[in-house]
Amino acid sequence: MKFSVKLIAAALCAAMLCVPTLAAGSSDAPGAGVYVPNPQYTVISGTVAHQKDGGLLMSTSTGEPTEDYILWTEGVMILDAVSGEPVDAKSIKDGSTVYAWLGAQTAVTMSLPPQVTPELLLVNVPADYKVPQYDVIVRATVIMAGIPHYSGMDITLSDGTAYQVWEDAQITPHLTRNRVTYQDLLPGTRVLMWADDSGKGSRVLVFPYAYKGGISLYNDGYLCVNGRPTVLPSALRRPYNDERLYAPIRAVAEAAGYDVSWDKEFGVTVKDGGEIVFQICPDTDLAHGPATADRQSLSGPCLIANGITYLEAGDLAHLLGMFYGG
Repeated sequence: MKFSVKLIAAALCAAMLCVPTLAAGSSDAPGAGVYVPNPQYTVISGTVAHQKDGGLLMSTSTGEPTEDYILWTEGVMILDAVSGEPVDAKSIKDGSTVYAWLGAQTAVTMSLPPQVTPELLLVNVPADYKVPQYDVIVRATVIMAGIPHYSGMDITLSDGTAYQVWEDAQITPHLTRNRVTYQDLLPGTRVLMWADDSGKGSRVLVFPYAYKGGISLYNDGYLCVNGRPTVLPSALRRPYNDERLYAPIRAVAEAAGYDVSWDKEFGVTVKDGGEIVFQICPDTDLAHGPATADRQSLSGPCLIANGITYLEAGDLAHLLGMFYGG
């Protein structure tokens, strides 16, 4: 079996001589473009009352007409809206206002009233209180103010809301004692943000990070790795005249701390500390290696131009274990 795989890989690599190059032109626009927010959450709010079966009946305060939901709380993060501290579901008072964040994967039943298990509940909300925002960071750029010991981060959340978080802001991790700073506010980070009307973040609660870093396309056309401009707009490609953006594998992977080389049998080889992460040959959408365990087929093939290999940016981010902000 191993011998057969090598033969197939060798044949695929040989096919690279026939792969059309990514010529720049009207059909191959670079990556510049307007960022379109892709909200990760739907927020509902209202007053609640405990049910005998353990759920919370929420009567929403928005919408025409108002709707009711059954909120299940088992396994749900329940936090105090003012302090950010965990709260036991049994302590939630009947008639109090709560805010619930429903993620893209949150299931809502077709029953009446609909039943849902939110990702986050904020409770103990004072009257006329500006509720903090829970969301995922999709853009993050370091701010250098030119003042010693005073810099920060420009961040944009998935719904398009922008904030500035300076280094004097109160930034704390959720349920750990790890030290976090504004430099940890990378794309892919889930945060609970308290901010004033000007967009200045005063407090940030940071949740565990599930990625090895973040990759995002900014409005000026640069592809940024971990918040730093890495790939010029002219080095990005859209060869199929659609939404797929192709990025150079080596430039992105090396900026993220990986080693990149060429293997005559298996093509582009990306390693982390000497261990293979993935390998892929031009003109194929089938990658090999540990990173492909849950996703072998990619959304587009590996392409080559002037000795530079490209992958669709989302595919590349996934293989590298990184968040892709689009």
